[in-house]
Amino acid sequence: MLLELTITNIALIESLRIEFAQGFNVLTGETGAGKSIVVDSVNLALGGRADREIIRTGAEKASVQALFDISGNARALELAEALGIDAEDGMIAVRRELSRSGRNVCRVSGVIVPLNALKQLTSLLMDVHGQHEHQALLNPARHLGFLDAFGGAAHAEAAAAVAQRYAERSRIAGTLKKLLKDVSEKERLHDTLSFQVQEIAAAKLKPGEEDKLKKKLAVLENAEKIRTGVETAYALVYQGEGRSVSAQEALLRAADSMDGISGIGEKYAALAGRLREIYYAAQDAGYELQAMMDDLDFEPELIDRVAGRLDLIDRLERKYGATVEEVIAYGAEASHRLEELNRSDESVSELKKQYREADARLREACAALTELRRSSAAALASEICRQLADLGMAKTRFEVRVDPEPKPTASGMDRVEFMISPNPGEPLRPLASIASGGEISRVMLALKAISMDSEGVDAMVFDEIDTGVSGRMAQVVGEKMCLIAKARQVLCITHLPQIAALGDAHFLVEKVSDEHRTQTFVRRLDRDGRIHELSRLVGGGSDSESSLSHAAHMLDDAAKTKAAL
Repeated sequence: MLLELTITNIALIESLRIEFAQGFNVLTGETGAGKSIVVDSVNLALGGRADREIIRTGAEKASVQALFDISGNARALELAEALGIDAEDGMIAVRRELSRSGRNVCRVSGVIVPLNALKQLTSLLMDVHGQHEHQALLNPARHLGFLDAFGGAAHAEAAAAVAQRYAERSRIAGTLKKLLKDVSEKERLHDTLSFQVQEIAAAKLKPGEEDKLKKKLAVLENAEKIRTGVETAYALVYQGEGRSVSAQEALLRAADSMDGISGIGEKYAALAGRLREIYYAAQDAGYELQAMMDDLDFEPELIDRVAGRLDLIDRLERKYGATVEEVIAYGAEASHRLEELNRSDESVSELKKQYREADARLREACAALTELRRSSAAALASEICRQLADLGMAKTRFEVRVDPEPKPTASGMDRVEFMISPNPGEPLRPLASIASGGEISRVMLALKAISMDSEGVDAMVFDEIDTGVSGRMAQVVGEKMCLIAKARQVLCITHLPQIAALGDAHFLVEKVSDEHRTQTFVRRLDRDGRIHELSRLVGGGSDSESSLSHAAHMLDDAAKTKAAL
């Protein structure tokens, strides 16, 4: 249940804390006093739409905090634990913070949680019936949702199976549609891919060959310079030039010369050894230079072949990728696409078969869901009639009609519509076409009373559920909410004295203005305050002795009524 609501800088409310009671809580006040602000604040705490315009003028931030006792709600406790939230003493604080900069923070007992997680948790705690739900009841497209909600887990499981099989069929249909494109486009794509695959395959590209070719071309383009350098080095190191001895010959002579005096001292012997090592190194260099000379067989046409190969690679890279590796990858992908295209005729036949099988599975799931809905429809209609009898509509006939749709959808093959006959002898007609405002309110209250057990929430909010209701029917509607309040906490915004008198706790919403600002306040009324507020609701503001006496009698009678329920 909702223990406390704290509102800061929301619309006309600067700072407000409301402590709610167990059972039936009613809120009344003049039109425009700010009753809707309280409901909007509750919705905000539950994860409803956050509009920056709701932030109080002159404030940069706003917040709403709702303190819930979830000690008796096993599902909520389990989810809170899964979210890492500690429900100390069975209580959690749900907080929503807004700022004009657009920042929107959700916290549960100090832990920041995503908005979806907040909604999932609060959906187990409180159900809010706002005035817009009257419109939902008048829209036949929304009736299927009411029926499935009544059906509970069985409906949810069957509906999920339908949605899954519809998605499967849609996926196959999308692939099939893609394959069944215009024939000329298919042929054009086939020709393009064939050319690309052949062109890349004919090039016989190898990873890394471009770098090797560039290095080889650089060598070929400098062939004469290389030849001259190698031959000159070979002559100087190994062969000798003219009358000059080669470097290795000179080193050998120097080593022999030093060997001749090596016995005189160690330093001469050491130098002789070093000269001989250098001689051997020069000899090895000479052999290497000779091998290079043997390899210097430059064919003029080789330059043209290497340059031509590089031109081919450059042309392919401009068309298919920045590198040889990317061109090769493009060719592989094009080849794969071409194979898929070549297999498309076979694929179309196979996909058509898969589509027929998926459609059959979908229709089978839809049929199972339809059977559940028809069974639940009769049970829901019977339960609504029972509830309506308590609400002064005992002779009303109500039917939840389930008609077939020609094609499967993600929600099945059913069109659901509520039919009603408020008066004996009248045929059943669509709810939206004949029901009055008061009748719609009572049908909605009946649905809420039914959903109380199926949804299992701890608290329910009714925002002007009494629209179109007056007199004796107002008393009946109030008594029904009292019955609901015996098992669930109820918060009700009302303008009817009959309903307000039945409240276990009565809150007055007031708007106070001075020359600078207008503010909304909420205070819990004691018995004297309730008498004056009931007097206002009955007589439009009269505080005469007779009006106050009548209000006091209403309060006493309401207490007796509640005791008898």
